[in-house]
Amino acid sequence: MRLTRKAEEALLGAMLHRPEALPSMRWIPSATFSRPDYAALWQTLQSLDFSKVAPTDIPAAVTAAVAKIEDPGIRHLLSPARISHLANSSVCPNPRTAPLYGGMVLEAAIHRAVEHAGEQLRDTARQAEVDQALKALEQADRTGRRLAQLDAAWRAAPETVRNLLDTQPEESITPVPRTERARTDLQAEGETVASLLYEPRQLPEVTGRLQAQDFSHPQLAVAYRAMCTLGERHAPIDPLTVAWEAQRHPGPTLSDQILAELEQGGMGGIAAHTAERVLHTAALDRLDAAGHDLRNYARHPGLAPSALVGHAQQALQPVHADHQRIQHAERDPELASDKEPAPAAPSHSPELPDHQNEMEM
Repeated sequence: MRLTRKAEEALLGAMLHRPEALPSMRWIPSATFSRPDYAALWQTLQSLDFSKVAPTDIPAAVTAAVAKIEDPGIRHLLSPARISHLANSSVCPNPRTAPLYGGMVLEAAIHRAVEHAGEQLRDTARQAEVDQALKALEQADRTGRRLAQLDAAWRAAPETVRNLLDTQPEESITPVPRTERARTDLQAEGETVASLLYEPRQLPEVTGRLQAQDFSHPQLAVAYRAMCTLGERHAPIDPLTVAWEAQRHPGPTLSDQILAELEQGGMGGIAAHTAERVLHTAALDRLDAAGHDLRNYARHPGLAPSALVGHAQQALQPVHADHQRIQHAERDPELASDKEPAPAAPSHSPELPDHQNEMEM
């Protein structure tokens, strides 16, 4: 924020020295500034016709215009002494460098906007109910449109400015991973796999919507992936064939304990409904992960605007895919059955060991 404030002050100071350059700086909207008083001053400067103001009268003209601002707090902050300070050469090293200062101000604003978008995604992901997942994912669509607006704002800057500032980072930048998932539903995951093991004919109702990466429990993900492979081959599905196939897939070994609990806790007719919970929970968790990545990318000063927007758009791709998957499942009656699950609970629901190392991302 220290460098951002200095860039904003340098830009304002440059315009106080050379107000004739203001018409060429309209690609910088007032909302770009991090402080409301600086935004108000920029808007005031853009509203004045300096062609009729003598250079020696510029401070007085600006002060008179500031006095007409309705907000008394803003007027107080933009005192004559403050405006005089901004016009000082120590604040603005070179007034003719104004376009570059403007690009720096715009770059900082894009970083703040991406960080704010990431925070909004995380708040939505953590507050939404599981059955509101589809609506929550619409926040990612809005974020995508916001990123497009930020990209357009950057492209509106002069090409010379973009060429100077839009440098590629020397090393690849990856966000710090989350320490834990935001959303999990181990009960739904266990019930889904147990129900499929109990009644494999449900598999076609589930595979169209659910993927192995939707499971937070590694062994359940391996078991589900094995069942999907067996289903594609029209092979028998039972605890032994699943365990045998599972050893061919990457991931942890499917333990006898997990298999026994799945076999004992299975109940037919519920897989489609519990799979929906698994998918929606995973989608909300990936929404949180996308927000986490956006926030961390935005806080990295090594990412220039184009690279930042590109990384942010890439981080949203899994969420957009989830949105389409859930929409498709809800439109397709084959994949979104209206049947209600049986009201009785299974006599032995699968109680999966809650290993911390298995829950970490």
